Amino acid sequence: MDTIYFEEPEYPFFDKLKKSVAYFVNASLALLISMLVVRVMEVLYISNYNALPKDLGKVVWMSVSYDMLFFVKILPLIYVLFLLVYFSSKDRTIHFWGFGLLGTLFIFIYLVLVKYFATALVPLGADLFGYSIDDIRQTVGAGTLIDIWTVILVIFPLAIFWSLLGVLSKYQVIRPAISLCLLTGGFLLVYLGVSAVPKVTVFKTDFSYNLALNKVAFFTEKSYLYFTDDEPEVDIYAINYIEDEETANVRGFKKFTYLDSNYPFYRKDETSDVLGNFFNINPGAPPNVVFIQVEGLGRAYSGDGAYLGSFTPFLDALASKSLYFKNFLSAQGRTFASLPSILGSLPFADKGFNDLGSGMPDHYSLPQILKKNGYQAKFYSGVDNTFDNQEEFLKKQGFDVLVGEKDYGPAFRKSPANASGFSWGYADRDLMLRTLQLESRYKAEPFLLFLQTISMHTPYTIPDQTHYLEVFEKHMTRLGFDSEKKQLYRQHKSIYSTILYTDEALQFFFKEYSRFPAFKNTIFIITGDHRLPEIPMSTKIDRYHVPLIIYSPLLKRTASFRSISTHFDITPSLLALLRENYSVKSPSEVTWIGSGLDTVRTFRNVHEVALKQTKNDLHNFVSGLYFLDQDILFSISENLELVPAENASKLSELRSSLNHFKAKNNRLSREKRLMPKSLISR
Repeated sequence: MDTIYFEEPEYPFFDKLKKSVAYFVNASLALLISMLVVRVMEVLYISNYNALPKDLGKVVWMSVSYDMLFFVKILPLIYVLFLLVYFSSKDRTIHFWGFGLLGTLFIFIYLVLVKYFATALVPLGADLFGYSIDDIRQTVGAGTLIDIWTVILVIFPLAIFWSLLGVLSKYQVIRPAISLCLLTGGFLLVYLGVSAVPKVTVFKTDFSYNLALNKVAFFTEKSYLYFTDDEPEVDIYAINYIEDEETANVRGFKKFTYLDSNYPFYRKDETSDVLGNFFNINPGAPPNVVFIQVEGLGRAYSGDGAYLGSFTPFLDALASKSLYFKNFLSAQGRTFASLPSILGSLPFADKGFNDLGSGMPDHYSLPQILKKNGYQAKFYSGVDNTFDNQEEFLKKQGFDVLVGEKDYGPAFRKSPANASGFSWGYADRDLMLRTLQLESRYKAEPFLLFLQTISMHTPYTIPDQTHYLEVFEKHMTRLGFDSEKKQLYRQHKSIYSTILYTDEALQFFFKEYSRFPAFKNTIFIITGDHRLPEIPMSTKIDRYHVPLIIYSPLLKRTASFRSISTHFDITPSLLALLRENYSVKSPSEVTWIGSGLDTVRTFRNVHEVALKQTKNDLHNFVSGLYFLDQDILFSISENLELVPAENASKLSELRSSLNHFKAKNNRLSREKRLMPKSLISR
């Protein structure tokens, strides 16, 4: 190598600019090599906790290709920052340290994003901007684990970077002409908007896709779109949408009769009672309703046909005595929208309905309506209910009892803290016990009761975890796993043991609650808020695939349904059941997103609905047996598997429908109106 040629202190401006390009791109080789080292470290780090995907060769090839693309694309941004240093001083030492600090900052951000992915198995995007500082602090605290691999992950790439930079600051490796071409190419890539994120359809599984992503590229592109991308202006009353009777009938979806253009979700409630025929009805005794929202409960590891094997033996037994919806979808990929979608079939607004805070518009919900019919409404959790603005939403619904982390007392101990000293609050069995203690004091019926669990969430620390790890080992044997498969599953042993723990906590609750006088006249509704992401997901829709179990001593027959429904359909169908069979008064004018549960046993989907993966990502849409993800169309096969679909007209149709929903949803965020105020006082 030749001694670097740009060491003379004085140049005319353009010569100095040219020399800055040569210095910068030459030094950037240290950054590129360090990026590739981080990529190798990422794969090694992931392999310690997860089985690597079967298409690893393709993942590696695509990773390197898109890393190189992103490296060239990111050069202009770093160069602009470096220029401030380069022109502020003639001192070569300042240039060296200036570039070194910029490179260190970039690598550190990259490592943080890799660590986040290694913990959550989903890349961090613009969803970061949807949470308050307190929410972020709790979430990060739950997932942070500093182990020897984390230390190596941080130290090794930075050591490589500074060692190479020391050499490259003295010697020219990249010719000036090539440096200029690379930087020009970077500016061109930015100008043309070339993406450094690969297409999901190239990969066999969602995990393969997420592993192949450059985490900084994904974060920067999602963040850029969050701050710059305007939603398309759409005429929400245009003729080519589902709300129009003729189009809806042709496409086979339930048409809605909208009532006032000032309120884009305001419509007639025409939900049919599809549940009444399954129940023994006593019109004079309206049933109690108990919801159990199980954190992270996905169909991947629960119920008949779970592709990972079922780790919920109690829920499986309960499902066999229930109305069981196998192909059910949550409305969201995180918990932020679960209460509004389950209890109110409400739209998302910008970052979730809860995020509207005191600006939540007047609306109807299941608890509000039932309270007007003489029900009490009670909510139990083991965590801080203010997280994600849940408490404000619950108060808006008029809950009479709100129990959270602060209401347990010295007889209870919080869940074991993780290595960072973080605990969400009280574990699921303690939640069940506290609920039983307090409910034994309440005699009034009817009531609505909502339990929200937490244990199946990062950091997956539970009381007596050693015991449940032993239960996990025995359960794998019952499932017939061979030694190789057992070793594979042990990479997630804390998660699987926690699932078994929560399942046992639910068994405890039902056993004890069955002794309560209210039990025989109660309908239990069990579902997951979303599928937990820390076990690799097979497809994009897997995140939403949760069970729905409707169990009651009032059932006169059981059934298992393969048709698709969503969280949005629960409240409309429950109210239809109560209205038609128990004289419960419910409004004829509503703002439900859902049209009601589908109780056809064959595989089909008569719903069309948007699903929100994170607070800032509204790019998933289900229409019939098609699924849209970020402008990519999939067909949905039985068991909710996805297959890439080449159908231009259907792709255009789903894009149009999603944009239609976004336009209505954006209008709600701006105007904060759902229905005329005069209706609430009725």
